[in-house]
Amino acid sequence: MYNKNICIIPGMFDPVTNGHLDMIIRTLKLFDKIYVVSFDNTVKKTMFTAVERFEMLKLACEEIEGNEKIAVDVITNGLLVDYAQSKGAEFVVKGVRNSIDYEYEYNLSVINRKIGNGIETLFLPAKTEYLYISSTFVKEMILYKRDISDYVPEKVKNYIGNLSEDKTRGLV
Repeated sequence: MYNKNICIIPGMFDPVTNGHLDMIIRTLKLFDKIYVVSFDNTVKKTMFTAVERFEMLKLACEEIEGNEKIAVDVITNGLLVDYAQSKGAEFVVKGVRNSIDYEYEYNLSVINRKIGNGIETLFLPAKTEYLYISSTFVKEMILYKRDISDYVPEKVKNYIGNLSEDKTRGLV
């Protein structure tokens, strides 16, 4: 039923950051197939639409060496464990920057294991240079028209720059 060589990297990716990209690249060394999936979060408001998050993920992943092992997807309604089961994935990989991230993600992993037929979550600690980067921080930078070059992949920065100004005004 499950395949140990497949994993899911879930997140909102609103927008995808260099920290996310680093995690995807590092995870590629461990699995034969990776599904990078933008999920909606019922308690968070997004700046970008599901389609825009999907496009940014595709742009971020297209130049990664080994990207033929990556599938990008977006789910606007559904549980992570159901998606993982539909893809035959036995593992979820989550990046953590600090103990607050870890505690939150650990609690989710316990729930996912229980309702997801034993699906396991692997935690990948962020590299030091990405510890302070979050999508929330990047959205603030966008809102206040600051340069985001150091925080998102170049193609993502260009994509965001091509969106209308109204799109990013007041949505954080």
